[in-house]
Amino acid sequence: MKRILCLLFCVLFLHSFKHASAACHVDDHAGLLAFKSGITHDPSGILSSWKPGTDCCKWNGVSCLDNIRVSAISLYANLDKPNGYLTGTISPSLVKVQNLDGIYVQDHNITGPFPGFLFGLPKLKYIYIENNKLSGPLPPDIGKMTQLDALSLSGNQFTGLIPSSVASLTQLSQLKLGNNLLSGPIPPGISKLTKLSFLSLQNNKLTGPIPDFFSSFTDLRILELSHNKFSGKIPNSIASLAPKLAYLELGHNALTGTIPSFLGMFKALDTLDLSWNNFTQTVQP
Repeated sequence: MKRILCLLFCVLFLHSFKHASAACHVDDHAGLLAFKSGITHDPSGILSSWKPGTDCCKWNGVSCLDNIRVSAISLYANLDKPNGYLTGTISPSLVKVQNLDGIYVQDHNITGPFPGFLFGLPKLKYIYIENNKLSGPLPPDIGKMTQLDALSLSGNQFTGLIPSSVASLTQLSQLKLGNNLLSGPIPPGISKLTKLSFLSLQNNKLTGPIPDFFSSFTDLRILELSHNKFSGKIPNSIASLAPKLAYLELGHNALTGTIPSFLGMFKALDTLDLSWNNFTQTVQP
């Protein structure tokens, strides 16, 4: 009888331990609730499941690593409900979620500057804060986040130069800064981002010539530079992208010279936009 009672106790203990370990870490719980506190309007109830005392691994838009530590936050606008967007700011207390490897806050009305506290998240690899209302300059030391795989800040209101420190983000496969108010030239250091497959800088106020550094890229599939103020000729190094490039958008700039014949070699090209420039010759077969 004692053996049976002992066995039963062990089963109940293991069950309780397993249930307890499923709850997210206390720091993650606090950090996520702090994030919610920065949201002033949530008409669709996107964060309605984020309640104190509940398991944050089960909250809407929260993914956990092994059901213990939060690894990603994915908050998308509910397009089925008009005006269902989150309004507010991103709380610096989110830095408590130390295991966070991805933040996806897309198509909302989030305001404020670039959330510099993200520098304090050592495992963060994916930043997708797209189509919000972040503003101000990008921090000059953004290159400190050398672990990043993707940096997508498109569709905001960022101003000023693209920081030269982006040259340190050598692990990036995606750099998306389109649809902002950025100005100045493309930093030459971007040539060091040799793992890029997606480079999007369209719809800004960028100026100067397009750098002739594309021979550094071996995996680039999408190059979006349209709707800026680029001048000069299409650089010859773009020819090196022929094997893989699928999208080349250079329209609505002030490019001059002739359209290079090497564009006829781009067999993988699905989209080519050269419209609204100052070219003097059509593409040669």
